[in-house]
Amino acid sequence: MDYMKKIKEKMNKTGGVITSKELKKSNIPTIYLTRMVNKGELIRVDRGIYIDSNGDYDEYYFFYNRYKVAIFSYVSALYLHGFTDIIPNEMEVTVYKGYNAHRINTSIRVHYVTKGIYDLGITVCETMFGNTVKVYDLERTICDIIKNRSEIEVELFSKTINKYVRYENKDLNKLYEYSKKMNIYEKAKEILEVVYE
Repeated sequence: MDYMKKIKEKMNKTGGVITSKELKKSNIPTIYLTRMVNKGELIRVDRGIYIDSNGDYDEYYFFYNRYKVAIFSYVSALYLHGFTDIIPNEMEVTVYKGYNAHRINTSIRVHYVTKGIYDLGITVCETMFGNTVKVYDLERTICDIIKNRSEIEVELFSKTINKYVRYENKDLNKLYEYSKKMNIYEKAKEILEVVYE
């Protein structure tokens, strides 16, 4: 059985990323990862995570594979949804309170929310390399930005809200439903009404 061929086939489906966990699930001995690293076919980027030495490095997909609890949010979510022309200089993710995020790289901005609203608006999005990652939907992202307005750059805030109001696929019912669960209904309503006028 050609395990290396099987590993390459799997990597073609995952955008050039493979984990030792994935191999164990498929009953492929992980020693082959070491052999492929020694041959220069793979690069070990982290414990149990390997990328194709010829492939593109999709940092969003790589991060998502490592930290399944972290959901891309705020500017990272806007970026993944193609809703901003700003390329974030740091990734932003949300985890639930109590999650031990100390292992997450310090260059990542981590937001904490209660478990009650953690699942609200989770969807999937493709990265620029065509890999799928978990991200908050647009309505949840707008609610997060409204809720934490004081932490958001003024220009980014107004551009995002204005763009959302003009966006033809917006779902105001969903946005207001989320805003009620996040206890910012009045705030959201007031901000959107001002923009509509």
